[in-house]
Amino acid sequence: MRSHVISPTMPSIPQAHSQHLIPPFERIQFTGLFVLATGVGWFLIGLILRSVQDPTLVNYPALGNYLEGKGLLSALVTGFVSGMVVSATQWLVLRRYLPDWLWILAGATGYVLLTTTLEAWWGWIGQAMILPEVIALAEKASPQTIVVLAGLIRTLLAAVCSIWLGGAQWLLLRQYTRSSRWWIWVPSIAVIVSALFIAFGAGLVLLKVNFPLDVNVLGAGILGTTQAIALCALHRRSNSARSLPTTFTTAPEIVNYNQVNRLGKRLHQHLNDAWTSEHLNQDALNYSVAVTEIGAIATYKAINQAAIDQVQQTPLPKLVIPEVLNPESGIAPPLAQFDVTFLPSGKLQVRPWNGVPLLWITTGMLTVILAASALTAYLNPSLIDVN
Repeated sequence: MRSHVISPTMPSIPQAHSQHLIPPFERIQFTGLFVLATGVGWFLIGLILRSVQDPTLVNYPALGNYLEGKGLLSALVTGFVSGMVVSATQWLVLRRYLPDWLWILAGATGYVLLTTTLEAWWGWIGQAMILPEVIALAEKASPQTIVVLAGLIRTLLAAVCSIWLGGAQWLLLRQYTRSSRWWIWVPSIAVIVSALFIAFGAGLVLLKVNFPLDVNVLGAGILGTTQAIALCALHRRSNSARSLPTTFTTAPEIVNYNQVNRLGKRLHQHLNDAWTSEHLNQDALNYSVAVTEIGAIATYKAINQAAIDQVQQTPLPKLVIPEVLNPESGIAPPLAQFDVTFLPSGKLQVRPWNGVPLLWITTGMLTVILAASALTAYLNPSLIDVN
């Protein structure tokens, strides 16, 4: 039986997933669940605010209410309820990777600052719009120009005010992640992307193409997708409790996704054929496994305690070929790393460490959101925001 222990001079691959807040091989699952949680949060907000008989809590109040001091109060309540509900539903997914309930408090604080600031600024602009000089200029402009200008102003204000949300969440994330200051701009990016999609839908209408979009589905989906992708890009601090020991490597990494996929299927078949019986423990046995370009298992490392204790119940000790790493010459071949889990049910799970590229996930999610928004608008035309 070959030993799997790596000698001090033998190059080994790094535990890449330990550097990320979200393990790369869980990106698709996490993104889908996070977007769904954000959408559920927005749906619950609608139910909660509509249950309140005061209609000013559902939509932004009129200028008259703002001047009477009711606008900011409505915006504050709306922001607090929105922040608590959306952040709570998001945390149900995020708590596995960020076990800190303060995400809910950070979200509520950010939403309150966002809505109240936006309401105050919109009120000032509203007051400016009733000035005689502004009214005279507006009368000279075409209706299309007024609509476009109003949309640009609303988008710009919303994007700027969304910095409050990004900043509040960053104050929490910086304790667990490194080089994450760019998170402050993530909600603003979501606002701009949503506005671009809405403008795209409006442009199709002008071209006589009937392609309505539900702005609520679009907004929730794009916000959830933008934040999920950004969370996948964050890296943990080196002293994070969830970080695994990292070994520096001289072995080049196989990064071609199609090639890694093929190697993963070959590895799954190789292990599945050699694994003749299921283990008796209730825990899954989780390993990091590295293979060469020809599919040979070069080395592996146990991730959890059960995997260490029951390694002999797996085929890994018999299949590993440490000689392919050429420890004597010091030249290591290109390696691909996989997350391999032997489940008590007898099933085998093999996932590439690097997972699906974020660009692919982003493109796929945006396509799904666009389709869902169009389908919702088609089935419920009364829900389309015509303002």
